[in-house]
Amino acid sequence: MKTHFKFILCFVGILSITACGSSDPDLPGSGGTGGDDETLVTLAGDRSFSLLSLSAGKGLASGTYNIQPLAAFIQENNTDVVALQDVDFGTARTGKKNLVGEVANRCSKDGQRRQGIFASTGREDGGETGVALFVRECFYGTNKVNLNDELVLLTAPYELGSGETVLIATCQFDKEDANKRVRQAEALAAYADQVKQNIVICASVYENESGNVFNILKKKYRRSCKFSSENTYPAVQPESRFDYVLTPLSQNWGTQAVQVKGDQTVSDHKALFLRIGLK
Repeated sequence: MKTHFKFILCFVGILSITACGSSDPDLPGSGGTGGDDETLVTLAGDRSFSLLSLSAGKGLASGTYNIQPLAAFIQENNTDVVALQDVDFGTARTGKKNLVGEVANRCSKDGQRRQGIFASTGREDGGETGVALFVRECFYGTNKVNLNDELVLLTAPYELGSGETVLIATCQFDKEDANKRVRQAEALAAYADQVKQNIVICASVYENESGNVFNILKKKYRRSCKFSSENTYPAVQPESRFDYVLTPLSQNWGTQAVQVKGDQTVSDHKALFLRIGLK
């Protein structure tokens, strides 16, 4: 495991507008158990947080650069943390623009303070693609972690209301190579035994529940999306795809509520909204 960078970020320009209220979106759970014994739980407010996870690639792949729908989607749902995968960052399709910085700036100008950070996972159309995290305040000690040269994981510390610090993370699996996805799953499974802090991982996986990738991941992680009866990927390639929010089985995480919501002007994926925290 290689750590590529570690630094403190707090951009005054992006954070110049006061934050909006801390109210969370209404996130009703489906009540399903996903085939195992774990159920939705009631969490203490100061040991939990609200989270939006979305694969955002196709929303900006039409040849135009319009971040307003994505910024509006983030503002409308008003979660504490936002994780994006498949971010079209600085490619020909986006006019070589800094998508993450402009989304954060648009949210701030419209009254909801956000700071965003991007980690590159590859190149497309002469520019970078990758993953991003957004929070209301500053990032401290953000890391880009390379797992066995197979999977890039963007992580950042996040302080709960209780004063406890957890890690939030996001990653995306390879879109085309099924064998590489298996290697990536193995690397992420091994990471569950290496990470020392409590961690939540938002992952864009490109596999369904019957594939080898999920069989590897479920040995080390629980998935919050099992509580929703609706898939996050309605598009045709691949025919069935799931986006996951993962927590290590060795850690004492619980999920209070899950909702799947989509907007075709933002992405052909639907987003996962959760309230998740430590039991």
